[in-house]
Amino acid sequence: MTDHPNILLIVVDCGRSDKWLGPGRATVTPNVDRLCREGVSFPTNITEKSCTTPSFTTLLTGLYSPRHGVHLVWGYRLGRDVPMLTHVLADEGYHTYAEVSGPLLPEMGLDRGFERYEYRAPCDYLHTAWGDRFVERLRFGHYRSPWFIMLHLWELHPERQVSGEFDSGRFGRNAYERAISSLDAQLARVFDAAGDDAFIVFTADHGEKTEAEQYRPGTAVPYACDLLGIDDAGGMAPFEVAKWAGPSVLQQLYGHCTPMMKDLRLRDVRDRPTYGRWTRIRDRIRLLRLTPMVYIHDLLALGTPLKLTEMLKRRGLLSEARARPKVERLVRAMGRDQLLDMHLRMWINSYKRNQLEGHMVHVYDFLVRVPLVMRWEGRLPAGLCSDRMIRQPDILLTVLDLIGADERAIGDVDGRSFRPLIEGQACESPTAYLSVSGLPADLEIRGVRTEEFKYTFGPQNPELPEELYDLRADPDEKRNLAAEHPKRCAELRELAESMRPADGDVPIEPVCVDADQQAHVEQHLKDLGYLA
Repeated sequence: MTDHPNILLIVVDCGRSDKWLGPGRATVTPNVDRLCREGVSFPTNITEKSCTTPSFTTLLTGLYSPRHGVHLVWGYRLGRDVPMLTHVLADEGYHTYAEVSGPLLPEMGLDRGFERYEYRAPCDYLHTAWGDRFVERLRFGHYRSPWFIMLHLWELHPERQVSGEFDSGRFGRNAYERAISSLDAQLARVFDAAGDDAFIVFTADHGEKTEAEQYRPGTAVPYACDLLGIDDAGGMAPFEVAKWAGPSVLQQLYGHCTPMMKDLRLRDVRDRPTYGRWTRIRDRIRLLRLTPMVYIHDLLALGTPLKLTEMLKRRGLLSEARARPKVERLVRAMGRDQLLDMHLRMWINSYKRNQLEGHMVHVYDFLVRVPLVMRWEGRLPAGLCSDRMIRQPDILLTVLDLIGADERAIGDVDGRSFRPLIEGQACESPTAYLSVSGLPADLEIRGVRTEEFKYTFGPQNPELPEELYDLRADPDEKRNLAAEHPKRCAELRELAESMRPADGDVPIEPVCVDADQQAHVEQHLKDLGYLA
């Protein structure tokens, strides 16, 4: 159809709502503020998880993780039978594009929802040469209209990107807040290049912890840190493997180890890994087998916008087909027990880092409450700010509803359109499902968030503390009421379990593939330009 608007979906990694929207902020965001004045904003937009890959999968499918099957950042692939909302856009005549970074490799399975799926190295930011190229393409018709572009931005992820002029207390109290102010200035170029007629959707995948938030005694994160022995942990974290050997290797390694992690119970002390200087050296020597030969011209590309992405492609560090045999050789050489022991050390070191940033450890509002702003000139009311709760799987459903897409093509999803809220109609806010995947199972968290309460529990570990918060009286979640209100906890626990599929979670799509699938993957990578 030719009368559909171009749609720009901007997803800021680690973008918590209270730093982008509303009063009392130390951030300076005139461009997003202007977007709010010209459109509608929802400060209470709730994601299921505080990590990237599952959040994007929920955004693009309208499904929660028990139904789409992607539970963690690494080691999962979206099943080929899971429909994507971008396919509905394609049926409506849209050309669909993705500009992504971080862990969102094509092999995660999200690429099949797009006509063109461009992965870039995390050093390619809006303020670099990559950003100049993207803005130029957006401005001068590189993307075929009507287009749908999903733009994934990495500027707020550690290491925070703060341009020199924004590196002062005037633009934020810490590096995270200053990075937001700095990114907002860059967004002005994007908004301008998209044009006044574009339907712009601005949101985030998950939030972020700063120094201002503390985990309270008697709650789930301190319990997990004690169970994991965080204070004793040492060695290589997964992000270091990605630096050494490339993100595809990390995805394949997790694909082998994730099923084994499901059987672990860390309450049995025998499952805890050992640490030591020799252990760290041995792990690094083993992982050197996964590292390709590196040349001087490769080293010169490290951290260089555009050049690093090209080097990663050239050296096969973004190639599933090249990473898989390397990892399989390592797995055979090490054996199950040694591989699991090494992976558990890496996983615990990852948790040690993640609990500082909040990623994948809990579902407090500073981790799962993200902004949503929608501007479609002449079609959406200007300046509307709704304090009602909406959910991440609702976003694309609402976009499809607003552009008049065929509802029958959408199918059975967890999300629902909040168009009635935009149009001022009375409607009930649906419950948001929350989770932290349990690998090991001792640390799995499930829960729900309503407009009044948040409740979380450990479905496979009765020792994991229950948490109940009255969000209207205690929006900062400082007072755990679980012990005082067991009946309320039981009701909300039943509600959380009712939101899961009656026949169980969707099976995990294997990361390893057979020969026919490998040939298909290799051809697809060639089509994308990743293989010669």
